[in-house]
Amino acid sequence: MMWSTVGIHLEGIAISAYNDALVQDIGIEFQSDRLGSTTEGPWKPYRVVRTIEEAADTTYAFIVLATKCIPEVLPTEAILSPLLSHISSTPATSPTTIVLLQNGIGIEDKLLAYLASANDLDKRVAVVSGCAWVDATSVDGGRKVTQFGNERLVLGAHKYDAGGLDGEKSLQEFCDILKQAGANAVPVDDIDAARWRKVLWNASFSTICTLTRTNVGHVLALQSGRDELAAIMHEVLTVARASLSSTAAAALPDTVVQDVINNENPKSVFKPSMLVDLEAGRPMEVEAIVGGVLRKAQTAKVHVPKLELIYTGLSLIQRQILETREKQSQPLK
Repeated sequence: MMWSTVGIHLEGIAISAYNDALVQDIGIEFQSDRLGSTTEGPWKPYRVVRTIEEAADTTYAFIVLATKCIPEVLPTEAILSPLLSHISSTPATSPTTIVLLQNGIGIEDKLLAYLASANDLDKRVAVVSGCAWVDATSVDGGRKVTQFGNERLVLGAHKYDAGGLDGEKSLQEFCDILKQAGANAVPVDDIDAARWRKVLWNASFSTICTLTRTNVGHVLALQSGRDELAAIMHEVLTVARASLSSTAAAALPDTVVQDVINNENPKSVFKPSMLVDLEAGRPMEVEAIVGGVLRKAQTAKVHVPKLELIYTGLSLIQRQILETREKQSQPLK
């Protein structure tokens, strides 16, 4: 999704390679506990394109990347390359902000390095990332999106290693736009702490449910399941504290592990998106979620045997998925 803003006016451009006719001709209905429902017919973006290349004909205030983060299949910098090339080839005017609404640890690292080495793009492009806490599902063949309960989007700006564009101003502007629409957008000074907080859940619940092909409630039904969830989270917590500043690490006390577990409904039938992807034969976020933690662990020299075993198991499954898709020549969805 790309947004080009003029004053209070907001234009949304959707990139939809597989249901562009549906989005453009019919639109999408929304039914949300938090934000209400569409009452005057389905919502339609002002423009729908099938590819990034089609959209790379102008400069945008915000480029929102809300895809699965699967760098082993398609790196973020490769996805954004046509848009970044357009920015490089046009005179500098107002800055562009890339917003990464994706799971994982260190997902911004290669993008920041690429921007810093590519024709001074770090002086023209800011990078923001966010952690979305929302229960939303696409139903009716993509014609409708339902959202239940509360929603929260925690956002923060990333900094370049040396100089580069400060994203704090654009972070605040992006949050203000979302708040005007009623969304619960929360800007934070250190987004890394928030990302580690979410990966506690993803690296434990998501991975165990996926490896065992079961839902959250079934894992919680066994005491051994709860014990393993806690053990995995403690490994993640150790890596997080070794990787964060002392101030950021203080936001992740030991009690956060039981808080995460106790926050889940023991009778939940929820399946993490990683498991849903596996069941659908789609690539999973193995590298972003588990691989990212392992790379930080290696840098900090932290021993994480449970995470290493999980990573190996998921990597073997991922390899089978990719080999099957290659044989069938299926496009990534």
